[in-house]
This record gives sequence, structure tokens and C-alpha cells, in this order.
Amino acid sequence: MEGIANGLGRKLELDHHAYATIKKTYERAYKKGILKLEGMTKEREKMAYLPVGAIPLPNTVGTAPGVKIIEEKTTIFILPGVPAEMKAIFRNIIVPILKEQQGNFIEKGFLFSGIGESQIAAYTNELEKKYPQLWIKTHPRIGLSVEVEISITAFNVENGEELADKALNEIREIIHKLNGKIKD
Repeated sequence: MEGIANGLGRKLELDHHAYATIKKTYERAYKKGILKLEGMTKEREKMAYLPVGAIPLPNTVGTAPGVKIIEEKTTIFILPGVPAEMKAIFRNIIVPILKEQQGNFIEKGFLFSGIGESQIAAYTNELEKKYPQLWIKTHPRIGLSVEVEISITAFNVENGEELADKALNEIREIIHKLNGKIKD
């Protein structure tokens, strides 16, 4: 948050809505016996400090809120680093926001196993060069090479659906050549 705030020339301030949400989450976790430490600590409170003008986004999986900032004509989303939290906020909050905006938002992907994320990285880097309009990312799911998620995202890309399908098919072929298994 601090880096984004500095980059935008904004100060960090305590967001009272984010603070109340974080506090409630920690109270529930304490009452359920998940946490041994009751109350708000400096570290917990820190998650409620957002750049001035930022809008907190709900985190249904964890505690740190996502954040939406509008800077001139650009919308910036800041997400927690915990993969499950980041993905939940992205899918439940950001995707609907992007779909509401004018334009065409595409997100496609699949899971595969038998080969690690690092083994496929060189191939996805080449595909990103071949398809610069697409955002191609891999995310390990369980362990080092048990399951990997590949996702392709495009926003307002002409023929985006077709390009995403072509790139995914190329990735499928690569995974098969590397003796990986695609999950249905």
C-alpha cells in the first residue's frame, strides 16, 4: 500500500470501514478459537491504512482488504498476496467490475499436473511474446509440481476469445509433449 501511495503521491490514512471489517474478522476468529491473540495489534491495524481516496474491497477468504483506486482515467486494483485471497477478490469483485465496463473481458484457463510451474515457464514466456495482447500466468496450486493453474486474461482485445483459445491450445500441446496431464 505504501509503495502505491508513494507512487501516486498520496498519503496513507486509516480507512474506518476497512478497520471495522478487519476487526470483526479477527474477533470471529478469536471466538472460534482459531487465534490465540485477541484484539487489534499494530500489524492488524496496518492492513486498514489505505491510500487517500482508495475504496476497500471485501475479502471473504482472509483479512486484508483488496483496494480500488481511481487515478485520472486509470483504475488500479491492489490485492493481498495470499493466493486464495487474491483469487477470491479477483473473481468475486474485480471480474464483475471489469465486465460492467464497456469492453470485452476474457478469462480462461485450466489445471495441469505432472510438470512443475518452472518447467512450463519458458514456454509461457514465449507465448507471451507471440500473443502480447494476452496476460498469460501460471500459479502452483499444491506443492511444487502436483497441480498448476494456467490462466489467460484479455480486456478489450480484438479477437480476444480466439487468441486466448489458440494460446491455450498451444499450451495444451506443450504440456502433452512434456508428459503432463491436463485436468478436466
